[in-house]
Amino acid sequence: MSLTTPATSTEPTWSRPATSVAPAAPSTGVAGDGTDSAVGDATGSGAEDATGGGAGHRTRLRRRPRPVALRAAWFAAALFWTAFAVLEGVNHGWLAGGTALLFAVAPDLTMLAAIGDPTPTVRGQLPPRAVPYYNLAHRAAVPLGLAVLYTFTAPKEWAPLFAALCGWLAHISYDRAFGYGLRTKEGFQRD
Repeated sequence: MSLTTPATSTEPTWSRPATSVAPAAPSTGVAGDGTDSAVGDATGSGAEDATGGGAGHRTRLRRRPRPVALRAAWFAAALFWTAFAVLEGVNHGWLAGGTALLFAVAPDLTMLAAIGDPTPTVRGQLPPRAVPYYNLAHRAAVPLGLAVLYTFTAPKEWAPLFAALCGWLAHISYDRAFGYGLRTKEGFQRD
């Protein structure tokens, strides 16, 4: 009983080398957002026989580290923006620190837009009426664009505004690092 026995031998199939070809897993994410699930990848070659065994070659699963790396990058960004917001608060006083703290919480206050919405929801679902506001407040491009606009066009420096944008970016970065993202139009988390 050899591990490299040809597929046409009379040995039972349990004595042949096991090949583990993973079935194609459904994607759990939107292309490019870093939350795609890992799909098996055949790294060996060899002819398959009728029983599904390979000709002595094994396949292995390769797990893409992208989602973990992407979450780690978001966490690093969250720490950066938090430190920047704290620094602005320390350097420019309580008003800058207060606006940074307010804007670190404010994006989740968009869920209040659903107050009085009679649409029944399940656990984890945001009422559809609040989804556009929630998604707008949780897109990193919005505060980042405002920060760039403030940097290049502000006639006068006003630290509380910049601290608020840092707090907003910190909130979004923490959400992405912990797996929370934008919502579908029905109010569920996008995968």
